[in-house]
Amino acid sequence: MKRLTDDRITDFKNYLRESGLGEALLPELLDHLACEAEERLWEGQSLEKVIENLRSEIDPDTLKQLSSDHKDLLAMEDSLNDIVFENRNKLYGAYALRREYSGHVQRATFIGVGIFILLFCLPELYARLNPEPQKDDIVFEVEFSPITIKPEERHLPPPPVEAPPPAPVKTVRDLPPLVLPDEQVLVEHLPPTVEMLENALPGQETVDGTEITEFLVPPTEVTGKGDVVEIKPEPEKEYTYAEQQPEFYGGSEAFGKFLQKNLNYPATAARAGVQGKVFIEFTVGTDGRIERARTIKGIGFGCDEEALRVVNLMPNWKPGKQSGVPVRVRYTLPIAFQLE
Repeated sequence: MKRLTDDRITDFKNYLRESGLGEALLPELLDHLACEAEERLWEGQSLEKVIENLRSEIDPDTLKQLSSDHKDLLAMEDSLNDIVFENRNKLYGAYALRREYSGHVQRATFIGVGIFILLFCLPELYARLNPEPQKDDIVFEVEFSPITIKPEERHLPPPPVEAPPPAPVKTVRDLPPLVLPDEQVLVEHLPPTVEMLENALPGQETVDGTEITEFLVPPTEVTGKGDVVEIKPEPEKEYTYAEQQPEFYGGSEAFGKFLQKNLNYPATAARAGVQGKVFIEFTVGTDGRIERARTIKGIGFGCDEEALRVVNLMPNWKPGKQSGVPVRVRYTLPIAFQLE
């Protein structure tokens, strides 16, 4: 490909400067003219004709107008503040504020992004500073489950045996007296004598039956004050299973929170690694109070005493009910001690 020599390029540069082209636009336009001349040389035109045509096409007036437009464009790109404050006092505070506004916005953006990243990473930083508990840490596992107890089988009493009818008792006819005329009085209607009633009872008819050998003896007269016999009231019945079982106020969740707050793992059991369940039996009264709590199965090392202490510390429960009436119910509660 044909190229211009350095002398020709220098001639083009001098021509552009003499025509009033600005220095900022000179390299770009000089490169454009060199490419255009080389392209025309490649098409077969002579060097002198190419230079002459380019000089005629790029006149000084066109170059001055291009320089002026390029200068205004550069001024727009440099700063809008310089155009607003042209021929004004730039030492005034408004010019400094507008000039430094972009810097302030940039710094505020960086600070905001930094705060956001810090807040985002804060949980991870907290997790690193406060690691999760190890396997040897002590935790409590509260297990609350009612024990279903089958009601006792009730055997119905045998049907009553009909007793044989008693033997007829010997009676003597003794009708109430009637007032009759003398001619109508019969001898058989006469009342029985005392001898006839010794071993018989008066009745409507005379029956030859069992003779009466025992007679009621009237009670003898009691003189003075006798001993007062105190009758003890019947003890209140205690159920092992009621239609409506007693329960902790608030349910299992409230009971679990109560145990977590009040139950302490004995240090002796923790050092020995003892785990298991302690079964506590107690009675829930008709008013919901906890009575007669005792350990029926334990694991030792202070766990039995701690479980019994917490049970005696419990507030009143909802009492159990049988046919809608509050009753005393015997209840068994398991309390678990577990190490993790």
